[in-house]
Amino acid sequence: MLLQGTAWAQEPPSPPPLTGLTAEELIARAKTAANYEKRPEEERELWSIRISGLEGTLQITRRGADTESDMTLGPFRTAHGLSHGQRWHQNENGETILDRPEPSQVEKPLTQMVERVREPIDAWVLATTFASGHETRLYYDPRTFYLLRQDRIVAGHTAHTIFDDFRTDVRGRTRAWHYYGGDERPGTDYDYRLTRDDANPELTENDLAVPRDRRTLVEFPAGADAVRLPARIENGRIYVRLTIAGRGLDFLLDTGASMLTIDEDTAARLGLSLYGRTTQTVAGTFTTGRVVVPAVSVGELTMHDVVMHTAPYASQEGHDTRVVGLLGFDFLDAVGLKIDYANGTVDALRPGTLEAPSGATALDVRLNSGAPVTHAEIGEAPGDDFIIDTGAAFSFVIFQRFARSHPEVVRPEHEGRVQVANGIGGTMSYRDALARRVELGTLTLPDVGGFEALSPNALGFDTEDGLIGADILKQFTVYLDYGASRVYLASPARAQLWRSRSQATHGKQGRTF
Repeated sequence: MLLQGTAWAQEPPSPPPLTGLTAEELIARAKTAANYEKRPEEERELWSIRISGLEGTLQITRRGADTESDMTLGPFRTAHGLSHGQRWHQNENGETILDRPEPSQVEKPLTQMVERVREPIDAWVLATTFASGHETRLYYDPRTFYLLRQDRIVAGHTAHTIFDDFRTDVRGRTRAWHYYGGDERPGTDYDYRLTRDDANPELTENDLAVPRDRRTLVEFPAGADAVRLPARIENGRIYVRLTIAGRGLDFLLDTGASMLTIDEDTAARLGLSLYGRTTQTVAGTFTTGRVVVPAVSVGELTMHDVVMHTAPYASQEGHDTRVVGLLGFDFLDAVGLKIDYANGTVDALRPGTLEAPSGATALDVRLNSGAPVTHAEIGEAPGDDFIIDTGAAFSFVIFQRFARSHPEVVRPEHEGRVQVANGIGGTMSYRDALARRVELGTLTLPDVGGFEALSPNALGFDTEDGLIGADILKQFTVYLDYGASRVYLASPARAQLWRSRSQATHGKQGRTF
């Protein structure tokens, strides 16, 4: 089957009929058809793009294995790349993050199967299932062996990508100059079209170097290396007062939030223009967009032209506390932070000035996803993908990926008793559990009450092991040093820090993940 736009001087000859193909044979034929080994050593592509109602451009520059992709979408700019083996990305607020290898995040295929199908198109299909529960289906043209379609099933949603307008360049490489797709949720559509391809452009070393931050997002007062934030800590939850357009607004300081988030209704009342609308699924499915906030004050700290994402996050957490947003990664990456739970204070430190406290437990963290992810052990079972989450009102939670792999390490306290917790966009089900031990760095915590999440379709539940929440973190003074990829846990006294089993697991309805 040839799609409209395929560049041929004449119809290609039909190969001999095939009665069956192995996965290896199908992949080999697809590689031969594409001839990607004939691409130039250096290349620069320019694409026109449309994503969730916003239009823009994508420039991809490559020299050998090094690449850089710069995307402008409406008023927003992001980038990512690989430079001399170092992966990096730059977010919408101009912060450059060095990505670290995450071998446990690599999809591990369980099964592969090849079949010939007639629907939704006539194709050879390579279907792969992964240990995470994800599935991909790759549809190859039965004559040309070009990849025509890709379906990816993740967290209960099927995203499809259609490839067309195949062209063969002067070097003999064939590829699609156009692809588009989305899933069944509104606003998830995208469209990419290659408009220019320059082989062997003149590139300098800086063209593919890891870029510096585009700007200083958080500005400290002149001469100050430490600023106490207008924050209060109640029941392990950290509320920070932000001033936007002259209004004081409470945000939850949330290390588990990969971006700055504001309630959409609040953004509208502030007169902020909403750019692009798409659909996301976390605890539930909801519509989200982006706003640019001209000025934000956090006590003596200031930020300008701040990109925030919108979400239905407005929570009345006391008679005088209405949380309308999450103070997440973009802010936390721009400062050092000291959270003194015992004294109820939060101090921001100028980047590069945080010194590791003596005797503290250092946790090595990865920040690729916008949240600090570290190694932990629940029972005797290790997991490399536990999020340190100040916004989570519990000791720990394990997700289904970890629970399926290690069913023996957590003892359910109330067999069959399923409860409901609040989350962004909806609710999630969970059940109480007790871990014989939780290990963080050099800390070993016996008989810790936590939870097993039972909502497999929530975002992140299929790619992470779980969360380490505020009921553990509040026993320490916590230091966040994202610039050094470290979280430190310091405590003046280690005597009986952990609550009893009954205190840890009962009487806590309305929890927030």
